[in-house]
Amino acid sequence: MTAQREPRHRFTFFQRQFLSHLLVSLLILALLSSALSYYMQQYIYTSKTDELSSVSKAITKLLSEQTEDPYASLQAFRILLAERKISFIMLDKSGEIVYRDRAGGPTRSRKFLDSLRAHMQLDQELDSFTISTNTDEPLVVVPRTIKLASDQSEEGYLFVVSPLLGIQQTLQTLNKAMLYLVLFVFVLAVAVSGLISRSMSRSILSLRATTRQLAAGNYAARSEVSRTDELGELASDFNSMAERLEATSHKLERFEQRRRQFVMDVTHELRTPLTSIRGITEALKNHMVDQPEERDKYYDIIEKETFRLIRLINELLDTEKIESGMVTLNKKLVPLRELFDIVAESLDVLIEKKHLQIAIDCPDDLVIYGDYDRLMQILINLVKNSIQFTDTGTIRMKGSETDTHTRIEISDTGRGMTAEEQALIWERFYKADPARSKLGSETGLGLSIVKQLVEAHKGTIAVESEPGSGSTFTILTPKPAADMKQDKPPRRPGEARGGHAKRGRTTER
Repeated sequence: MTAQREPRHRFTFFQRQFLSHLLVSLLILALLSSALSYYMQQYIYTSKTDELSSVSKAITKLLSEQTEDPYASLQAFRILLAERKISFIMLDKSGEIVYRDRAGGPTRSRKFLDSLRAHMQLDQELDSFTISTNTDEPLVVVPRTIKLASDQSEEGYLFVVSPLLGIQQTLQTLNKAMLYLVLFVFVLAVAVSGLISRSMSRSILSLRATTRQLAAGNYAARSEVSRTDELGELASDFNSMAERLEATSHKLERFEQRRRQFVMDVTHELRTPLTSIRGITEALKNHMVDQPEERDKYYDIIEKETFRLIRLINELLDTEKIESGMVTLNKKLVPLRELFDIVAESLDVLIEKKHLQIAIDCPDDLVIYGDYDRLMQILINLVKNSIQFTDTGTIRMKGSETDTHTRIEISDTGRGMTAEEQALIWERFYKADPARSKLGSETGLGLSIVKQLVEAHKGTIAVESEPGSGSTFTILTPKPAADMKQDKPPRRPGEARGGHAKRGRTTER
């Protein structure tokens, strides 16, 4: 394949804009000059023809009033016309001269007479016309039909003639003025086009330079916004895009750092229980443990380590399923108090171990619309998170409702979080306290899974916290349609209620 050749003559954006503005300016000026010149010619010609028409009417009227010698009365009148450079001539139908003023001028020219006779031979009504002679100025002729005899029996033509005095001088003066105007407008157009094109070119060059910096990996580069038109809006939009790219880049860097840390943590989490299970298995296999009590102890260790591995794998699988859209929610009306009671019982061992209190504040008839298992997963993860970061005090689970949403609040009296931590807790692999999470075998996936599951329920989750004052997680999920509220699910038989005796748990109404 042959490489495409670059065009020999490549105009820059500045050159194209400059030439286009200049050509448009010159084209407009040329059109205005032509229109003005045409208008001046038509104005002079119309003025002259109007003047000659009035003279022809006066001559016709003067001839019609004289009965004996009509031409004698024209002698005094033609002196006045001569001062105005106007002459006239009368021809009969055959083209012969009937009367002509005695003054010299164009009416004496044979070429002029031939032109008049040529117009008379046309089978149409005569209108004003011009005749070019050897002089510089053309002649304007206004014809008129008249009665040549006193008895009105013979018809002829009266031709009133006058040169277009000063038309050439006027046009020359106009052309000269237009030439100066063209030169002035040309210089002005060059200056204005240069400024406009340079300003537009500067904005585009700034965008181009910023684009190259972004392509080179410098996401902090920004384009200068010095205009308020579309190019300025383009530069602003481009800067907004660059800001999002920079934020995404930082987010990816943080994600990569946490991913590496997560791989290290997962490796450690897998290695530790597997090593422990392998050592105990070999000891049991080689009959190194003889006492039944010791064997039962080692079996318990194997079981706990196995649960740790299963939990880690399940969280990883849940994360991948949710992100790939493979999680199917079986939504139905679920008693919220039932969920709170089961969560409290499931985590009762952890609560008693840290000598905490758990309080439940939820009406018995309050229901939530969602997937039972996923709602349970959300609540357990949130309560376990509160247990992990609370050393003393109470963990409260509260349920309420509005006209459109069901509200869940999980609050604790733990160490709280900073604003920076609140912005990061929803991200995968993030651990607010790496030392605590390592001891508790945490992976940093719990709250990320919670947020994705809440959003899968079309709900929202938010956190309010201050260092040393505890944290409150608030979940809002939309209520179902009105027809689904009629059939509320009954409480499962045998399930505990919040008011029954369980150490470390209180019930609020």
